[in-house]
Amino acid sequence: MPVAKGDSVQLVAFLQRDEDIEVVNDALKGINVQNSEINKGGIAEAINVFMHKKSPQFLIVDISKSDLPVSDLAKLSDVCEPGVSVLTIGLKNDVGLYRNLMKLGIFEYLVSPLFPDILIRTLKSMIFGEEKGKEAHAKFGKIIAVVGARGGVGATFTATNFASILASEKSRRAVIIDLDIYLGTVPLYFDSKPSYGLKEAFEDPDRVDQVFIERLLTSVNERLFMISTEEPLDEPFKYQNLGVETILKYLSKLFHYIVIDVPHCYNDVMRAALKTADIMILVTGPSISDLRDAARLIQLFGKEGMERRVIVVMNKFTGEGKIKLADFEENFKHKIDHIIPYDSLIPLESINHGQTLAAENNPIAESLRRIVEDVQGVQKSVQKLSKLDAFLKMIKLK
Repeated sequence: MPVAKGDSVQLVAFLQRDEDIEVVNDALKGINVQNSEINKGGIAEAINVFMHKKSPQFLIVDISKSDLPVSDLAKLSDVCEPGVSVLTIGLKNDVGLYRNLMKLGIFEYLVSPLFPDILIRTLKSMIFGEEKGKEAHAKFGKIIAVVGARGGVGATFTATNFASILASEKSRRAVIIDLDIYLGTVPLYFDSKPSYGLKEAFEDPDRVDQVFIERLLTSVNERLFMISTEEPLDEPFKYQNLGVETILKYLSKLFHYIVIDVPHCYNDVMRAALKTADIMILVTGPSISDLRDAARLIQLFGKEGMERRVIVVMNKFTGEGKIKLADFEENFKHKIDHIIPYDSLIPLESINHGQTLAAENNPIAESLRRIVEDVQGVQKSVQKLSKLDAFLKMIKLK
């Protein structure tokens, strides 16, 4: 039951014991936090609530009735907005538990019954403390860079569908950025028009703030947004250092996933995007020229010190090409993590109608879902032979 509410809620608490509710309520009044909401309950109630509504910037959550607090907090993190700071309350004065909670990025763990002085000091630090200190404890969105080995391999197709599945099927807040400011095609996949301002952000990062970022965003649906531009081909472009990093810093506070469609030409923008990414998805085709360029990019990633996970996706695979998959991997010196089967009609219909394959049931859509689940760390047991599995088995890849 709510004890205090504000029009724009900044902090929400879920507490099991009446005495803790009273202490927290008094503490919030004492430090003049007016836009707060206190509920009777614990982490289970918090997870249930934020599955259906946007989480606030700050959370206080009682984990005392949780049998698996670390696991439950990971679930809470999945349903909350990026950048939320969480103060946990429990009954155990356990050093091992405390360390595990800190590894998750929890701001602090306090033992109930709560002491007013300690609580007030902790809340002041969490809410009003230095920005760097708060950011060290907050969880931010994951940056996924999608780059093609060469033009035409389907990197934009992969990136747009990847982002769409995250938003539509996995209920994640996602944004896709088209870094090709002249010839980018991301808007075509969403039947949308490009926004403007990305070039200015790259050329003058000091102009970028929360308001600037919000103006860049084009809404595709409730959970998916897009940033793109379409500059005149003869318009000069002078990229400034930290242009990409500045934009990604703000976006990572707003979205669970930031998907970057990276142009395959190697320049300062591409270098900055790849260095900032948490995971890189390298899309290649099955041809000899695709193999050559994919191998060069993998080698480049190593030279640039890009110590990130690289997921290699082979698109347009038929199993009938001049080079066999085993030979491709042997010469590539890297495993092919995912295969998108070839279909001449589905991608063409997708871009012609401005619709992605989210919620579609075909081997290509299924292969894209597997890439999403790989990035999310989801391991699913296969109950029956899917269309994609049947295809892979047919060409003797399973």
